[in-house]
Amino acid sequence: MTYLVGQDGTAAVAAFDAHRVELTAYCYRMLGSAFEADDAVQETMVRAWRGRASFEGRSSVRAWLYRIATNVCLDLLAGRARRALPAGRAAGSVGPVGAPRCRRYNPRSISIEDG
Repeated sequence: MTYLVGQDGTAAVAAFDAHRVELTAYCYRMLGSAFEADDAVQETMVRAWRGRASFEGRSSVRAWLYRIATNVCLDLLAGRARRALPAGRAAGSVGPVGAPRCRRYNPRSISIEDG
């Protein structure tokens, strides 16, 4: 719809801001972090603003924003997998590489001998 591409953009800003709270909750459920959810919503709004001229109106603004938010969250989740590990750490390890693994404490494995 052409109302998203106005002279000053106030209609687009109002349309986007109407969905900010529910988009934040949606991004939080996808990412599991309130900070990352806020970042994702901000990035969603930026992408929507830049792409508002391409909005064709075949769906609601809400559905369009959710599609953008989904892509932003998936990009952030994919970025987590590519993030470098700290030096001396291997994927899935608990301690430094080559460190002996500790056994879990099991109270049933302790025997008390009469002495």
